[in-house]
Amino acid sequence: MIPAPVQRALERLVEEDLRGATITSFTANVDAAGRITVEEILLRRQDRKEVSIGLVGMRPESDHRKPAIVVELFTQGTGWQEMTVERDYQEELQDLTRVWHPEPEPGL
Repeated sequence: MIPAPVQRALERLVEEDLRGATITSFTANVDAAGRITVEEILLRRQDRKEVSIGLVGMRPESDHRKPAIVVELFTQGTGWQEMTVERDYQEELQDLTRVWHPEPEPGL
């Protein structure tokens, strides 16, 4: 379980990673009533990694009980995978959850 303050810090990191990303592809749908919906948005982050944002609840293979917007990351060799803190922000998670112990002062 990730503590709430760590969750907020990680959310800010994800926001920073996606801020300034460039849209490379966009799938829109227009229904008979004229309502516009978005199926998926593909982004290229500033570090050149490709990110997909779309609804997972709409996919037949989804294990989510309710529709939710999910972020997926494209990695060469493995393809598209749902972004997770444990995999994609592992170092930041370790830094944020590390218990800090002050160094003893020399000569004490």
